[in-house]
Amino acid sequence: MNATTSVVRIVLSMALVVLPSTHAKDKDDVHMTYPSKVEGSKGKEREKLFSPWMPFAEFGAHTAAMQRKGEQIIYFENEGGKSRGIYSSKVKLKGPCSQFTFANEKDMDAQLNSVVKTGLQPAFIVCSASGTYTMLMVSPEDLDAVRAELKALGIGQPKLR
Repeated sequence: MNATTSVVRIVLSMALVVLPSTHAKDKDDVHMTYPSKVEGSKGKEREKLFSPWMPFAEFGAHTAAMQRKGEQIIYFENEGGKSRGIYSSKVKLKGPCSQFTFANEKDMDAQLNSVVKTGLQPAFIVCSASGTYTMLMVSPEDLDAVRAELKALGIGQPKLR
């Protein structure tokens, strides 16, 4: 995968997703039962690793630049039109990944269900204090490596039903 493809994929997947209301029509749909638990006890450790807060579009370019340096995004937060992330040089993705931000749980659940059908799995799903959801979706072959990094940072795996 070349740098241009990576940048395009990151910018497209970082777009704020505002989906129309949908109802589950398929009994095989997945839904989040519980978001990832983020341990407060490891908050200081995470804070040291975060990039600075930056506008959403700038964050996409920053993430692409970090990827070119061999740093893969493993966690991110969005608040008030700004984003920040944690990157790792230990994770080398073999497959695709996508990052999403949602205004509410219903839209997040609809996109989660759609993306899971493509084969990607949620590495984390987090709900901020403002009710905004963020999630990182990775290929099954990359899930264990990303989850190991997240677990070390006190970020649990979301529970799906």
